[in-house]
Amino acid sequence: MTINRTALRAIIAIYFAALAVIYAIAWLSPAIGPFHDDAVYLVLAKAIAAGHGYRIESLPEPVPETGFPPLFPAILALFTLVSQQVQWLKLLPITCTVGWLILTRKLLLKMGASPNSALLLVGMTAASPTVVLLSTNLMAESLFALLVTAALLMLLEERAWLAGLFAGLATLTRIAGVPLIVACILILLARRRLRSAAIFAAVAMVMIAPWFGWSLAHAGNTYLSSNIVTGLPASEKLMVLGHNFFSLLASPFALVTGYTNTFTISTTVVIVIGSLIVRRQVVPDLFVALYCTALLCWIWPPERFLAPILPLILWIVWRAFRKVEPREAVAAVVLIAALIPLFANATRKSTARDQAEMQKLFAFIRANTDPASVLLANQEAVVYLNTGRKAIRGFVPNGFDLYYAVRQSSITPDKLSNAIRESHVSYVVLTPDADLAESPAFHESVSALERGGVVEPVDLPGEARDYRLLKVVNGR
Repeated sequence: MTINRTALRAIIAIYFAALAVIYAIAWLSPAIGPFHDDAVYLVLAKAIAAGHGYRIESLPEPVPETGFPPLFPAILALFTLVSQQVQWLKLLPITCTVGWLILTRKLLLKMGASPNSALLLVGMTAASPTVVLLSTNLMAESLFALLVTAALLMLLEERAWLAGLFAGLATLTRIAGVPLIVACILILLARRRLRSAAIFAAVAMVMIAPWFGWSLAHAGNTYLSSNIVTGLPASEKLMVLGHNFFSLLASPFALVTGYTNTFTISTTVVIVIGSLIVRRQVVPDLFVALYCTALLCWIWPPERFLAPILPLILWIVWRAFRKVEPREAVAAVVLIAALIPLFANATRKSTARDQAEMQKLFAFIRANTDPASVLLANQEAVVYLNTGRKAIRGFVPNGFDLYYAVRQSSITPDKLSNAIRESHVSYVVLTPDADLAESPAFHESVSALERGGVVEPVDLPGEARDYRLLKVVNGR
């Protein structure tokens, strides 16, 4: 299959035009809260913009935020000073994604990719359904990916202090930047760039030390409980490692296509091992290895957090198989692989109706509840942002319970009942929350409270049955 240059340019133009349409549709969606984290980021940004410090003001008693590093909320705070319209705020992650893809192309060229190969890998990354979702919501991954790519590019250009600066900023965006710092130092030491290694380490440590010190000094820090090394007993460590290992193997195919199964896991193992045998590169292989090792040790599924390094994973595979014969077969496979994520994005379920129902519920709450009311909701930050009422979840999410264990000990009727009493909750808000793993246990516990007479439903005219408001009648 031979494609002349004019036809190739036409295909590329059509492909990226389709991508632009997909991103525009996702950007125009008014949703805040599909991940829970995005609403929390906006709460933090508003607190910073108002001069109240880095704290979660959606709670009845605001507390310092010690889990999320502050860079993304701090930049988002600047956007809120101009406008708090969702579409305006979403320009931040979209702009970061555009910058990330541009720098990714430069990085791939620096690592030996041809111009066409670099453009292909960038296009496949941009078309990933997960990348689209993260880039068009208030999530920090796109900024993190931009800073990681900038750090690696500066490392290859032997600008140690700039690499350290970007690596430090990446860590101030996501704690997953720590493997990047370690990898860069090891790469510089392996190349006997001792002075550069010292400069890099000094700059990076100066950047991140204040945040880690401040975070560890405040109560509520979750770093020790969020990894298997310090957060779980031996038997549970093995369970999480095994689950994360298979999830990690399934993630590259899932990121590109939106689908996964056992066959894709085994295929990924064969392809990645074969690629590393055929050809290896210290950059980016060492960073990818350390980053994936860190993901294995988190008490959290790794797929979403693999998205920022997707083009590096694609490059590991592409550099080994780009010269495989026959070339026509390879071109056909590549064309199909590039079209799959476009199809996956085109078939994604629209959330417009869900948002309309959600806004009807929020309007009812604003019109019919006391402004001093405290609400209990799984999406507590979303409820606060849309109603102005303080809100709590009533439980502390436990990654092991949610994703790896049969039990749900972190979300029980007793715990929610205690939270209702201690925080003087007036209403409970129920929404589908299909994207949140804790949603089934939360709904079951609220149903148990309803059967026990702790809460009773409020009549909502014209509201869908999945959207409910319950009044607390017995919070003792």
